[in-house]
Amino acid sequence: MRLLIGIFIFITCANLFGQGFNMHYSNSFADCFGAVEVTDYDSPSYVQFPGNFGQRDDFIEIDPDFHEVNSVWLRLEPNVNGTFEFEISTENNVDFSYFLFKAPDNMFCEKLEADRVNAMVYQSTSYRNKGAKDEGGPEFSHSIEAKSDDIYYLMIHTNSTYKGKITVKYNRIGEIAAEKSVLQDFRDEKGSKYIRIRIRDKATGQPVEANMIISGVGKDNYLFLGTDFYFDASTHRTMHIETNTQGYFLFVKDFKNMGPANNMEILIELERLAPGKSLAMENIKFRQDSDQFVQISYPALKRLLDFMAVNLEVRIQILGHVNAPGYRNNMKIKKLSEDRAEAVKSYLVKGGIDESRIEILGLGNTQMLYEEPLDEAQEEANRRVEIKILE
Repeated sequence: MRLLIGIFIFITCANLFGQGFNMHYSNSFADCFGAVEVTDYDSPSYVQFPGNFGQRDDFIEIDPDFHEVNSVWLRLEPNVNGTFEFEISTENNVDFSYFLFKAPDNMFCEKLEADRVNAMVYQSTSYRNKGAKDEGGPEFSHSIEAKSDDIYYLMIHTNSTYKGKITVKYNRIGEIAAEKSVLQDFRDEKGSKYIRIRIRDKATGQPVEANMIISGVGKDNYLFLGTDFYFDASTHRTMHIETNTQGYFLFVKDFKNMGPANNMEILIELERLAPGKSLAMENIKFRQDSDQFVQISYPALKRLLDFMAVNLEVRIQILGHVNAPGYRNNMKIKKLSEDRAEAVKSYLVKGGIDESRIEILGLGNTQMLYEEPLDEAQEEANRRVEIKILE
């Protein structure tokens, strides 16, 4: 197994976790609101066409004559003062178009819906213009002058329902802003009460540079990059942390806040990817006696979807579990666990992931974390899914 690219989910508009489910939220990287966040510019991005245009035609207000068929959105923050170059190619000689947008702020996707943005670049291999290959798949390259705080959205489109691979290679020429950081301190007053977050390798205890979003510290939707972070102590009741770091399992978890009068220490231990290893998806939750997701599940599902979309060599097994203390593992219990695993698989397949990369297994109540749960939290921990890496 080879991990191809780290990703980061970027959710615009209102804070999803603090203000409820965002009506613009999309489970598809074929939509602007579901754009895959590229964080590794030293390695190519390998992304799969989903075979559809997602939940809405993003260009319907911009150009009524252009009808979106099959697309992928990438969010790019190259962090360079100088020149940013990218090269796009497809396999099996599939023609494609691409649109590059510069995002003036974090409201880009809303402005796209309202027809208040224009593409910086538009090119199509259908015209076989300069840059297209004579043999193999079409290829385009482009370069732009960039500043360290520039944000771009790249939409790659094909008029077929093809589900093959797109390769995007990057090159940054100039001054690359510092990306390595042992400590980032975001406190307004250095002597004040704080929240400290440390990212470590679970096996070695060594610091790990991670890309994260953190809600509940007053800086929602920021992209944080580093190994150790300080924030002012917060009045928020909970904090939500997500990270997806190259070579490691994704991480999605809520933490109870200690309040503004207390210091808070959070240690996040990331586990390296390897066949046979598994990860409990704590934030994928279900209604009692049901395979229906509760609302909080969708950010974790989206992260898993993007993880599969850009790591094309990864195959997983989804393990379903049920909270049923004191009962034998009968057919009804086992089927419920299978249905929960199938619900996760269905979400991924509808988002464009090839179902041959996903297996499911219902374990019923045979592996409950709490044989005699004492509260609702322990019951929810039993009522879960796990992701196991097959290869």
